[in-house]
Amino acid sequence: MRLRSGIAAASMALIAAGTSLAVAQEDNVRVAAIAPLSGPGAFDGQLAIEGMEAMVEIVNEGGGVLDGRMIELVIYDDKGNPEEGVSAAKRAIENDDVDLLVGGWFSSVALTMKEVTRDRMLNIMTSTQHPNTTKEGHDLLFRLNATSTMMSDTYSDFICDRMDIDSIAFITINDDYGRLEAENYEKLLGECGIDFLGNEFYNKDDADFMTVLTKLRAMNPDAIYVSAINTAQGATIYRQIRQVGYQGTTIASAGNMNPKLVELSGPALEGVYSVSLFAPDSDDPELKAWVEQYNEMFDNEPSFIGSLGAQAVEILAQAIDKSGAVRDYDKIAETIRANEWNTLLGDITFDEIGQAQQNIYLIQINDGKIETVN
Repeated sequence: MRLRSGIAAASMALIAAGTSLAVAQEDNVRVAAIAPLSGPGAFDGQLAIEGMEAMVEIVNEGGGVLDGRMIELVIYDDKGNPEEGVSAAKRAIENDDVDLLVGGWFSSVALTMKEVTRDRMLNIMTSTQHPNTTKEGHDLLFRLNATSTMMSDTYSDFICDRMDIDSIAFITINDDYGRLEAENYEKLLGECGIDFLGNEFYNKDDADFMTVLTKLRAMNPDAIYVSAINTAQGATIYRQIRQVGYQGTTIASAGNMNPKLVELSGPALEGVYSVSLFAPDSDDPELKAWVEQYNEMFDNEPSFIGSLGAQAVEILAQAIDKSGAVRDYDKIAETIRANEWNTLLGDITFDEIGQAQQNIYLIQINDGKIETVN
């Protein structure tokens, strides 16, 4: 029987009612999973939790950790809001007796929530791209996604070398991440002679982008770069780019491509490039096993966001086994930094500030499918 999208809501209801602690097995390793499950980022948060759930199933079917302890997710909704993220992290640590924490899907939430876990709990951040997540992090904090700077360094080389454009305009979310995106690319693309014509901001609750896109079209850029952090907004932006009559090149920001975005965007996304840590057509056995498990459990297709959630669970499970600890956070953190980890996204290491070092793939939408570009 396939599990439906209500799984996240049902889990939250249990937590809200205070029943999750009663039914939890005493020996389970309890992992707080903090994600946006309502508000504009709800669908992406659902993908994140589903990715984690599928990897938990794989780990537990394989015997769990530490000779038989099962992993249990305790799910919280940060609503894509920094204050809600702080509140969720505090509840997890102070009230719900969790052992470890996974969160940080949006940069704005990650940058505030990490202060709650400082010196208190091991914390794996997932899709946040703002460099300060780890640059100003702490000894118990790790981040899986590449920073916006790492992504832009790689992506700008491709844009400069492979796309025949002389000018570009941007649409980015009005937060620290969006401003940094525009700043990074203005410098990097300028170095190869591409004119940066301007940037239009949008807010996280916006649902109509025709006005700002009309302004961008009037700039007459060869390309429009779309920095979208959630699926619903991204799909609307891509469709409306075509609706305002823009016929040039559309470039998608790093890490936000998923099958639902392709479906909702329709022809507007055809041929569009992006970069990602997730290569959906990879033959890696770890990835294929997770994809198979995910497809058995959920109706949504496996995605980049889900793969990061899965990778967080996978690394935690391996690090717990290797260190022999669950709450000796210094020992687990030292173990994570000192080793290379084989995961569904390939081999991964972490630097001294907890930043992951892993492959970044160029991807493109062809015939409605996300494909890796050689």
